[in-house]
Amino acid sequence: MTIYLDMDGVLADFFGGIEKHFQVDHWKAIDNVEKALDILKGTDFFYQLKPFDTSYELIRSVRNLGPNWGICSSPLRGDNYNSAYWKRRWLEKYGWEPVKSQNIVFTANKHKYAVSPIDGTPNILVDDKPSNIARWIEAGGIGIRYQANQDDLNEYLLPLLEANYR
Repeated sequence: MTIYLDMDGVLADFFGGIEKHFQVDHWKAIDNVEKALDILKGTDFFYQLKPFDTSYELIRSVRNLGPNWGICSSPLRGDNYNSAYWKRRWLEKYGWEPVKSQNIVFTANKHKYAVSPIDGTPNILVDDKPSNIARWIEAGGIGIRYQANQDDLNEYLLPLLEANYR
């Protein structure tokens, strides 16, 4: 079993970065979000994101559970290579690369990693996007919705991880 952590919304403050980049009080104030995301293509936007205060404890806690943990994060649509490059660099900057390099996955099809291809064991995904969680569960994995800026790490997420990790 592998615990996969999403980056944007779980470890990295994606929406705070959007607000800062486009100088708005809330990301929903952006008239055309798709156009705004297109502007970010080819840039180091993901490298510039700030981690949530809870990210340090989350990484430490997952590492303490064992070596089978990883990152499963979506790149910007149409910017796969560049987004993945800067996300990987961001992980390196904070020293948060998983022990197993094959456990760093950048894909829009996260659900393909819901179960181990070797023995069919369900993997865990911690993600802030409900559709990612739903697709993960449908594919046979254990999905936990967590939004770092809204959910309590110690009271909510860590007990769920400890209960489901084996």
